[in-house]
Amino acid sequence: MSTTTTSEADVETKTRSTSVAAGQTIVLTDVDWELYVRLRDTPGNRRKRMTFADGTLEIMTLSSFHELISLIIDHFILEWRVARDISVLPAGSMTLRRTSLSRGLEADQMYYIENEERVRNQVTIDLDQVPPPDLVIEVEHTSSAIPKLPLYAQLGVPEVWCWCQETLSVYRLVEGDYQAQTASTALAGFPLDQLRAALLQRTQVSETTLVRNFRQWIQDNG
Repeated sequence: MSTTTTSEADVETKTRSTSVAAGQTIVLTDVDWELYVRLRDTPGNRRKRMTFADGTLEIMTLSSFHELISLIIDHFILEWRVARDISVLPAGSMTLRRTSLSRGLEADQMYYIENEERVRNQVTIDLDQVPPPDLVIEVEHTSSAIPKLPLYAQLGVPEVWCWCQETLSVYRLVEGDYQAQTASTALAGFPLDQLRAALLQRTQVSETTLVRNFRQWIQDNG
C-alpha cells in the first residue's frame, strides 16, 4: 500500500497516473467530498473500489481471489433465498454514500430484504432518502487504511457479514456499534456453518460443486 499526501488539484492526476495492481490500494489525503464524488462517478473508475471518509480516499482494485470469496457467498445466499422464497433485492457492489455524512464506500455484496419492497422500483438508491441495505458482505483480503465497519455503522447498515483470514463473522448493529452474532437476523435460519465449510473447501472442489452440494443440503433439510 502506498500513501500519498496530495492537494485537491493533484488528485485526479495521481489517480490516472498511479498504477494499482490487482488486490492493491493507493491512499490519497486532503480530498474533499465533491472531488471524491466526481472521481467515483467517472466511467473509467467503474471497476475500482473507493472508500472515502474524513478527507481520505482509498482506491483499490480487486483480485480474482477476493472476487471468488464474494461470489461463493452471493451464490449461497441466492440458493437460500430462492429455496425459502425470501423477497430480496440484491444491490451488488453499488456505492453507498451519504452527502450529509460525507461518507462513501462499496461493499462486495449488498441486499435489501426487510426494505426490499420499498426500494424495488428505485432506479437510483439515495441513502439520504431511503434506508441502507439490510445486509452487507465485506471481504477483507488485504489491509485497509480506512476501517469499514465504523463506516457501515455510521451509514446505519443493520448487519454485516465479514470474511477475513478464513473466518466468516456476523455483526449486528446494536445502539450504534456492531456486536458479533452466532446467527443472522437479516436472513433468519441461514446455515452459516454450511457456508463456512464451503469457503474452506474452495481449493479442493469447484465452485459449481460447492453450490450443487449446498442446494442438495437445502433439499435434504427441508
